[in-house]
Amino acid sequence: MKRHFTAISISLSWALAEGAWAATDALTQVPAGFEALVEGQVEQLELQLFNRNLGVHPVLVQPGRIEFKQPERIAALLVEAGVLASPQELLPLLSQPLPSNSQLACSYGLASEASCGYLETEAVAVILDEAGARLQVLLRKDWLPTNEASALRLHTPSEAENALVHRQNINIAQSDSYRALGASGLGALGLGENSHLGFTWTYQANQNKRGSDSNLEFNNAYYRRDFDREHYAQAGRMDMSNLSSAEGGNFNFSLLPLGRIDGARVGTTLAYLNRDVVGQGTPISLILTQRARVDAFRGEELLSTSYLDAGVQNVDTRTFPNGSYPVTLRVIENGQVTRTETVPFSRTDGNGLGDDTVQWFLQGGRTAEHSLYEQDPAAVAQTGLRVPLLDNLALTSAITWLDTAFYNESRLDWAGTLGASSWSLSAALLEGNDGASGNSQQFTFNHGLSWNLYRYSLRSPSCEHNRRTYQQSGCNESLTASASLPLAGGALTAGYSYNRYAQVNPSYYWNTLPGEPDLTDELTTATWARTLQVGFSRGHRLGQFHLTHRVGAFRNQSGNRPTDHGLYLSLSLSHNERSTSGGFRQTSVGLDARREQAASDSVRTSLAHTRVWDSEQGRNEMNTGLGYDDLGRWDAELAGRLERSWGETSLAMSQRGGDRHDSRPGLSGNHSSSLALGREGFFWGPGQGGTGPGAAVGIVAAPMENATGAAAKVSGGYGAQTSIGFGEKRLIPINGFEVSQTRISDADASRQNLSSVNVGNGSRDWFLPPGKLAVQRIESSLSYTYIGRLVDARGQPLAQAAILNAAMMETAEDGSFVVDLNKPPQPLFALDLNGVHACAVQSATARSSLRQVGTLTCQSTTLDALPRDLRDPDRLERWTARRSAALSSDKRNQP
Repeated sequence: MKRHFTAISISLSWALAEGAWAATDALTQVPAGFEALVEGQVEQLELQLFNRNLGVHPVLVQPGRIEFKQPERIAALLVEAGVLASPQELLPLLSQPLPSNSQLACSYGLASEASCGYLETEAVAVILDEAGARLQVLLRKDWLPTNEASALRLHTPSEAENALVHRQNINIAQSDSYRALGASGLGALGLGENSHLGFTWTYQANQNKRGSDSNLEFNNAYYRRDFDREHYAQAGRMDMSNLSSAEGGNFNFSLLPLGRIDGARVGTTLAYLNRDVVGQGTPISLILTQRARVDAFRGEELLSTSYLDAGVQNVDTRTFPNGSYPVTLRVIENGQVTRTETVPFSRTDGNGLGDDTVQWFLQGGRTAEHSLYEQDPAAVAQTGLRVPLLDNLALTSAITWLDTAFYNESRLDWAGTLGASSWSLSAALLEGNDGASGNSQQFTFNHGLSWNLYRYSLRSPSCEHNRRTYQQSGCNESLTASASLPLAGGALTAGYSYNRYAQVNPSYYWNTLPGEPDLTDELTTATWARTLQVGFSRGHRLGQFHLTHRVGAFRNQSGNRPTDHGLYLSLSLSHNERSTSGGFRQTSVGLDARREQAASDSVRTSLAHTRVWDSEQGRNEMNTGLGYDDLGRWDAELAGRLERSWGETSLAMSQRGGDRHDSRPGLSGNHSSSLALGREGFFWGPGQGGTGPGAAVGIVAAPMENATGAAAKVSGGYGAQTSIGFGEKRLIPINGFEVSQTRISDADASRQNLSSVNVGNGSRDWFLPPGKLAVQRIESSLSYTYIGRLVDARGQPLAQAAILNAAMMETAEDGSFVVDLNKPPQPLFALDLNGVHACAVQSATARSSLRQVGTLTCQSTTLDALPRDLRDPDRLERWTARRSAALSSDKRNQP
């Protein structure tokens, strides 16, 4: 074969002098075509720190060792992941070659050694998993990140900025007799490090044949400041919502008149309490390099057994006995006990109900209750105290002063476990100096057989003496009991309820619509109802179908209405299947039969179809239904739902007819979303979940020139997984004072490209107070696969030429190539011993991330024409020396 060398081949070859020919000698010791294995090559490896993904990074892989190409970036990522070392300490260690330790890799869980994936080190070490293209980083023990979310009694808020975070919800409903519009909002504005403004609002508009009415009201509007993460103060308009939550100490009063006030409140808070470690005692931590079973013993007594993921994990010790004693941990990986550790443990008594500390609150102001009754604002003061008595037992008591009235509610809460059984019991008592009284009891028990009992009784002078009072407006009695027992592969259930309700008639004081006459002249109205039901349900799998049947008996009594009692039978046949779009389809056919006394026997048949499917934009749902009974009555429904990055929207249309009334068209809809406004600008997101002032995490994807398609997949909070494009933002709303997680993963193959997340990949935990916006930035790279053939200006193939755009991938003898690039090449550069060639890509046939460019004609060019990122003299010289050596070897082997 004829070869000729141009000036560039001579300059690149002789510039190496002795070093080049020394490399040639080394290369001649390996089989032809495998020289790159000795020299090593840059690979894109997924970096992992135990169970945390740190993205994909370039790493020079050589036999027996690796070398980071971007050590500064790796050091910064390790520190961000919680490593207890400075970048200055890590950088020298990451800048030098490290043994690859490939023999310790646990590739796909098939390693023969149970201790794979772990290595003791005094500084930094790695384990290269060549099959999985992963690189596990290991550190010395005092540098390991602590699982702070699990190790501390109180959460430390994540780093975030102050912002306005708001959730909004809109509902519409329409029938032939009325129209209604409802809207509500829940917001928080962060102020300083430990303060925020919280507010909620509602808007209602109604219209019917008698007139219309609308109302806008702020239920909450207050300023709150937290002190030392255990005490708080707030002032403004407040209802009981956050006082009955962890924000206000979990005071769950059901009898005491605690309404909305304009005033101030101080007290203790459980908002920052780490519920995973309360009552656990001293933390027990251990290092796992893969998912493993951990058995904990006190002597020969097995205290717990659990499966834990890789990383720095804490053993759940909430069920451990009180006292101080050593605990032996046995780590079982791949069915083998790989190591045993003994650690000290100590715990004192705690109430097991959330915290073992005293909780209290004090508030005062003027009433601001949004009541139907025309009440003038009155001075009010309230205080409450919860004291842990014994383990799992607590006493709570609160007092309300309202004008001349005085009320006290006291309650006991007890919860416990014994073997496989668990129970909870609470009892409360209310007394007032105006004659008001009440009591409540609640009991739950679960041991295969489940029991639930709730009783509530409240008596007020208003329902007996025909006089208005702000404090209590009625007399209520209720009893609810239910039981469930597994039986014959199904469930036998029974339930009983009784309710009696007497109250001051609202229409005596207030008419809901202008001009509407009073419905009654009596000041007090009463109603009661009693229900008893027994049923049995069971499901059967019939191939790809699922059959569910329910049978039961019932008896209903209510006021002066005739007693209803009868039997019912329900059959439902459903079929679920995966769709090619990644979601699932569900089809169900139902048959309902019901027989009642004092009513005509009727049999109703219904048919329903549900389809749910996912796309890059979000989740879609479509529902259709049709029902008919033998009395000629029918109904139909068509509904749809969209879940997108801007929120969730649903719309349903219904129609019914066949009875004495006219056909009744109906329309209903809902939209929920959230927004955040901070220093990073405006974010818009879904609105699912959350009952208190919220926070949010904003995801920002770095832009990329000429990039299209999805940059990553994003999920977290209460929303479904969605895609984010290059240069776009996504908002993930989360509950304030609650641990939440965001998950960033590579985007699936789209029509335009394959995307890999380099920075920000994996899961991340957040703990944010209300009114905080945390910003998480991600960087992604694209991958395009190009297929084609290179020829020179004379039409001759560029054989075994290095494609510079693709880490020196070489063409075949006929000039064909398959390369992965991170951006469209303009142009494609190739290098052979004749020089540098520029190959213009005029057009490409695209299918997903695949680009077929056909035959490209290449023109000779110079080194100066190469882009800066491709102009690496060392790389060009190494390739030229290797090719020269290969040619010399071929000539020596010729006969």
